[in-house]
Amino acid sequence: MDIPRSSIAVTLLAAVTVTLVFKFWSSWRRSKAPRIMRPRVKNLEELADRTWQHVGKVSKLYLYPIKSCAGISLASAQATRLGLRSGTVRDRSLIIMNEKGVMVTGRMIPATVKIKARIEDGVLTLEFPGAPSFSVLLSQVEEKDVQKTTRVWDDTVPGLDCGDEAASWLKEVLGKKCRLLYHSSIPSPRSTDLGDEYPLLRGDDNALYADLTGYMLMTRESIGDLETRVKSHLPPQNFRPNILVEGTNAPYDEDLWEYIRIGDTLFRNVKPCSRCIFTTINHESGKKDSNMEPLRTLRSFRCVEGDNSPHFGINLGVDITGTINEGDAVFVTYIR
Repeated sequence: MDIPRSSIAVTLLAAVTVTLVFKFWSSWRRSKAPRIMRPRVKNLEELADRTWQHVGKVSKLYLYPIKSCAGISLASAQATRLGLRSGTVRDRSLIIMNEKGVMVTGRMIPATVKIKARIEDGVLTLEFPGAPSFSVLLSQVEEKDVQKTTRVWDDTVPGLDCGDEAASWLKEVLGKKCRLLYHSSIPSPRSTDLGDEYPLLRGDDNALYADLTGYMLMTRESIGDLETRVKSHLPPQNFRPNILVEGTNAPYDEDLWEYIRIGDTLFRNVKPCSRCIFTTINHESGKKDSNMEPLRTLRSFRCVEGDNSPHFGINLGVDITGTINEGDAVFVTYIR
């Protein structure tokens, strides 16, 4: 079916306009925004002065049991203070670390993305192509209570060691000495002091082993625009979103959202998601793109001046917890 040239022109103009607004907004945030910790919204009546706009629907929900490992697609999930939860499975509640106590991610060992994890009746089972599966009872991990810490960027985050057998399995599939930590219920405040540039980021926007907050949202329209630039299909899972939205008016519209309402859940747009070499790793094969795409292209138009980490997607804090489902309508207020 032929697409009218006028429609293509309008779409391109919208994309260019939003990109320019993004650069202006990011620059403003870095230089002008006061560091005022806005109180959590307890009910929608507190936002009665905002105008809500319908911007699309939830296309996919993804939960990642182990940081940097394969994700699980969900039809429904609970949005908790620390991230998505489905039954007893919590987003990024496990992490791989090396002998020095530093987190191991797909940036360092791309093959981690091929590790699949499931938790059923309290049993964690790990799978990797060509290797026997491994299982461990998480209640036994809690009973043994072997506490260790790992570094997640600038934070020291605790966890329970899953044992020598788990470590041996990881060494077999990854070829490196590693250990697996489980986040259980150990308190672990995270650092969210990023200066004055993100006024909606709260000090208690914590997560388990996620980089910053417990949620990252993207839109199909933004991924679609990037696909036209790199001339290649880009699976959403390569970017590891928790919430994928479709139906927005223009690519990168999410940059301008302030509050996001999905069902009975309320989120805040606290920070653009900074991107790294992990975006070049295929989520199925675990192989890095030889041309450094799509990171190379993202750097050409999604970087704030003086920063080499392009922004793609948004990190969210949650004010009102609840249930979110595939197909839920998404309503937002825009930054004013």
